[in-house]
Amino acid sequence: MRTTIHRAVSVSLACASLILTTATLNLAHAAGCQTLSSDSLQARASAYKPLIQNAANQHGVSSSLVKAVITVESCFRPKARGSLGEKGLMQLMPATARRFNIRNGYNAQQNIHGGTRYLGYLQQRYGGDLRRMVAAYNAGEGRIKPGGRIPNTAYVSKVMQAYSKFSGKNASAGVSVKQPIALKTSAKSSTTLVGHGLPWADLQRDTYQVKAGDTVYEAMRQTGVPVKQLVRLNNLPAPYTIKAGQVLQLN
Repeated sequence: MRTTIHRAVSVSLACASLILTTATLNLAHAAGCQTLSSDSLQARASAYKPLIQNAANQHGVSSSLVKAVITVESCFRPKARGSLGEKGLMQLMPATARRFNIRNGYNAQQNIHGGTRYLGYLQQRYGGDLRRMVAAYNAGEGRIKPGGRIPNTAYVSKVMQAYSKFSGKNASAGVSVKQPIALKTSAKSSTTLVGHGLPWADLQRDTYQVKAGDTVYEAMRQTGVPVKQLVRLNNLPAPYTIKAGQVLQLN
């Protein structure tokens, strides 16, 4: 009888320990794990260090920033998947993956390359303003105006916390990063990123043309217009399906 009770207690304690450990890990993931120590974060990043450094060098982005974004987006889980279809280490949206020719969002090399390339584009767009780069990575460039307000400050603060641990720098409100990628101007006077081939988005767009695979949520991310407003302006019936080539009114 005593042996049975002892075994039952041991099993209960083991289960409780497992539940506590799992809860701790889930809390770390829910918080983006930027609250972990610098040593713990460096250990998590070490498996991807060569990939991150190569992508950072190629696209002129701080490797510490790339690591910080990964920390908050996935806590270095390559198979992480978001509720809107975001995939992998840097939680690339389907439309963002297509934009940067990423075929497999769960492939670490492709994912890091695509996410870092996007950060390089945002770095040019916001003149090296680190906080707005990060804000746009999360909320979509349509919602973040150069010099404008930052609506997703909680997310930005998490990335800045991780960035400080990786870089050893205090990521203050006015911090900027170097912009090593040159710009060129085409005959049509549209500014294009060298090596990216991506035109700067028009910040005052009145319409948005739906791309293949877009959802109304991706349209919101790209334009900054809330889903409810997109639905109302365009008379979209539930379940709010949109088609490639469709032109959405934004105001």
